[in-house]
Amino acid sequence: MFSTEVEAGDVRNVNFAAFQKVDPNFEFDPIVLGKFSDFISVMDGAQILILSHTADSINNDVINIQQDVLRQGKEGLGDVGINCQLSYLDESTPESTSYEVGGFCKILDVGDGRENKLLAIIPMTGLPDTAQGVDAWIMLYEDEASGIAFYANVSVH
Repeated sequence: MFSTEVEAGDVRNVNFAAFQKVDPNFEFDPIVLGKFSDFISVMDGAQILILSHTADSINNDVINIQQDVLRQGKEGLGDVGINCQLSYLDESTPESTSYEVGGFCKILDVGDGRENKLLAIIPMTGLPDTAQGVDAWIMLYEDEASGIAFYANVSVH
């Protein structure tokens, strides 16, 4: 028999998304409410760069998310992409749930005369848990110069 109730200390999936503006007038919201389809619909002025869904994350896991394109150019090897190392904390108790992620992401656009590198420091940030009925995504970081924003939440599916 399977239980549908979620308890503190159960494994969670960490959901992470990175977007980049394609419409200069588009503004990222700090909190986006709704199911996944609502979240994607709200991002109509941005393109998705990364979408990650971890399996069975537990307290103190380190989550590595990487999306790179390496290309040989006239000036040598180029690298365009995002590389993230995030710490996941589950400080839940039987009375309440508490999930956080924090860490850093490198945003790279290097090669063929471009030398854009950014280290995005993401402070530990509380995440909504969709299993608790909180269908929301929280912005972890936004870089206005590159138009890139990171969002996350946790779920059991």
